Amino acid sequence: MGELHLNYQFLLDTHALVFWINRENMSQALLKFLDEQDSLELLMVSNISFWEIALLVQKGRLELNDIFTWKTEIFKNTHLKLITPSIDELIQSTQLPEYHKDPFDRVLITQTNWHNAKLVTKDSIIPKYDVETFWI
Repeated sequence: MGELHLNYQFLLDTHALVFWINRENMSQALLKFLDEQDSLELLMVSNISFWEIALLVQKGRLELNDIFTWKTEIFKNTHLKLITPSIDELIQSTQLPEYHKDPFDRVLITQTNWHNAKLVTKDSIIPKYDVETFWI
């Protein structure tokens, strides 16, 4: 499985980050694959995912006791690369077709393409875009 993706980096969609870290809602095969990619330092996460997570916690749609500690533990225990959207990426995200209204997903789609990566997502709308996705 990993041999097919050796040259790719993978950007985690926000839900993929939460599922991977919390070891839930993912197949064992996907958890193992992401662990392997993390050990190879091929996993990325966008800083906007932490903003989205904080908003989900604020709205009561996600339960985390202490988001700051949760975030710190993630970077202490993984090799995740944190990426920040550039101004051009933010602008380009607004120029995508209107399939998806979620601005977070639109930025992640743009970042995935700019970083020549695959987006780890189970969002059924995202594959309508010109972006490589991955989920097993």
